Amino acid sequence: LLSAHQWKQNNLETEADAFRQEFLQAWERSEKYTLTIAGQMPEKDFNYRYCDTVFTFATQFTHCITFTCGQIAGRTGVKNPYESRKLKDANKAQVLAELKNMYAFVAKTVKELPAEKLYQKDSFAGGEIPVWRMFHAMENHIIHHRGQAIVYLRLKGIRPEGYVGW
Repeated sequence: LLSAHQWKQNNLETEADAFRQEFLQAWERSEKYTLTIAGQMPEKDFNYRYCDTVFTFATQFTHCITFTCGQIAGRTGVKNPYESRKLKDANKAQVLAELKNMYAFVAKTVKELPAEKLYQKDSFAGGEIPVWRMFHAMENHIIHHRGQAIVYLRLKGIRPEGYVGW
């Protein structure tokens, strides 16, 4: 017979495993599509921006890399791989490599983070959410900037690859 604490712990692990499975499947698809979109811009246009007040095409992605890793590291206690590294003036090959690194960092963190930490509450947008929801918030942030990058491709006359979905 399980104690109430053991039952709660087992239930938490089951919920955490379900989150991991669902999130990692979507995260893999996100990586594939993000790399596809980023890879479509020719090297010569990687620093393109349609006006001086917006990110360049490259910065749409380097911002996602540093912001995502910083937010997740800060909320989970894992080491931020970009804490002392800057991605300013990264070329296409560097951006693509760093996107792969960012996706790997997040996947590793999701796989290794204890269930208790995933369900710990943290501040977000004036309220509190469990840490596992932060991973979805970071994906939403990437989707926003990937959408911006799609507009940049169209402005350069490049037809973006179709969405790959879940």
